Amino acid sequence: MRNLMIAAAVLTGAWTMPVTAQTAGQPPCGKDLVCANAPQTVLAAMEKAGFKPKMSADRDGDPMIEGQGIFRFNVFFYGCDKQHVNCDSLRFEALFVKAPENTPAFANKWNAGKRFLQASVHADGQLGVAYDVAMVGGLNQRNFSDVLDWWNSQLEELAAFFKAELTPAAPKK
Repeated sequence: MRNLMIAAAVLTGAWTMPVTAQTAGQPPCGKDLVCANAPQTVLAAMEKAGFKPKMSADRDGDPMIEGQGIFRFNVFFYGCDKQHVNCDSLRFEALFVKAPENTPAFANKWNAGKRFLQASVHADGQLGVAYDVAMVGGLNQRNFSDVLDWWNSQLEELAAFFKAELTPAAPKK
């Protein structure tokens, strides 16, 4: 009976080992996919879209891409392991200088009508906007191009929002 229990334990371990091994890291990035676990694919897609990306690292050592569109922005890689690889998601983020207008009410006015790009006021008074993208398994080129289009169009709408909300009204005659 004891040998049967040991055999069952060994078999159970054998059945679960491949699952554990698979989930320890992301599968390799497939051909023609854009993957957070392959930062160079994100960089290449951003170059193709004209965002002038530059690869660097964040303060934790995880990959980060600096980009330029209508505003300067960063793409942070999240869900990375301790070796700063096998990342599983991205965060597109733009920060704006500290200003008296950067209030939770101002951010909420933007957020009330927006679904993808969310604004917040950081503890230091900077206004930030962010767009998170899950990347497990990667995105095909068309899907990631759509992500970049959404990011860009939301930044264009944000610029119009700033102009409408922060430009003083002309004095009445």
